[in-house]
Amino acid sequence: MRLPTLCLSLFLPAAVLAQQTPAPQGPVQGRGVYATIDMGPTQDLVRRLSSKAGGERRPAIREVLKDPSRYMPPVLYALGNALADDDPDDAVFWYHVGRVRAVYDSFRVKDITARHGVTLLGQGLSVPLRSAQFYQRGNLVALAQKAIDWDSKNPRNYDQRWIALYGKVAATSAGTNADEIQVPESEWPGLLQKVYEAHLKSVREFAEHKK
Repeated sequence: MRLPTLCLSLFLPAAVLAQQTPAPQGPVQGRGVYATIDMGPTQDLVRRLSSKAGGERRPAIREVLKDPSRYMPPVLYALGNALADDDPDDAVFWYHVGRVRAVYDSFRVKDITARHGVTLLGQGLSVPLRSAQFYQRGNLVALAQKAIDWDSKNPRNYDQRWIALYGKVAATSAGTNADEIQVPESEWPGLLQKVYEAHLKSVREFAEHKK
């Protein structure tokens, strides 16, 4: 399976994925096996991380940092946004962890329209987080490598099917066949390696591009 080029545009992340067949804005409320994918806790935590009230946002940051492996990529994107003003390097690091995991999860889903979820997440990056990457390109490759190293050493203790809820199949399927969601597990290691390589390549190209 050949991966499309993963363009790391800080202002239009995953632009190539956006060119895929349009899908629901998501996540949808699916039926059958799709109904077993619970996005509720993730959406609540994203809301708290995005709160303008520090009394709500800061406890949410501490909660995620206690065990980041537990959380779906949308939470890691929101964590990056939440940290961007006070700790831009950590913000960029967690964004890259979230992106690597989101892209990997998206390529394990058979429905290619579900990759639209990665585009939606990228569109939600805050101005401070975008700026941190744009103006600190000298650190970007090292932070991306650090994110890949972290991802490779830490389990994905969340429902990795979450991205399927951003696709057309989840919106229309009866969900009677659990095997329709993800590609065979035997393909996963190869996909992960390709995601790592493509991510680093795109980050290097972005970092080397003249301002």
